[in-house]
Amino acid sequence: MSKFLPPILLTRVVNFTRGFIIIFLFLVVGKVISAQLPIVFPGSIIGLLLLFLGLSTRLIKIKWVLDSANFTLKYMVILFIPLAVGLINYFDLFLANWVVILFSIFFTSFLILFTVGHLFQYLNKAGNK
Repeated sequence: MSKFLPPILLTRVVNFTRGFIIIFLFLVVGKVISAQLPIVFPGSIIGLLLLFLGLSTRLIKIKWVLDSANFTLKYMVILFIPLAVGLINYFDLFLANWVVILFSIFFTSFLILFTVGHLFQYLNKAGNK
């Protein structure tokens, strides 16, 4: 037992640290794989997919990363503030192209809903046979 920290606090610190290390290692592995690919693909997405596979196959226990992931998700909004402030610099560009932007948002949303709906119906019929 630690002389400075109560055991429950020490356990939480260890759990947070372990979770952040696991998430960071998957990010690093994803970036290394991305650097070796002949096409441009984000390393963070590869790392996220690898983490998902690790959690799905139970190589990584959910309780190992749960506290760190919840903490990160809780404060993720703060990370988007600089992006939103940076968009203000392009307000005149948004005003000039608002029709195209709105059309693309609604069209792609409809296209995704349509595709997912038909895929679900197809898979549902195939599963009922």
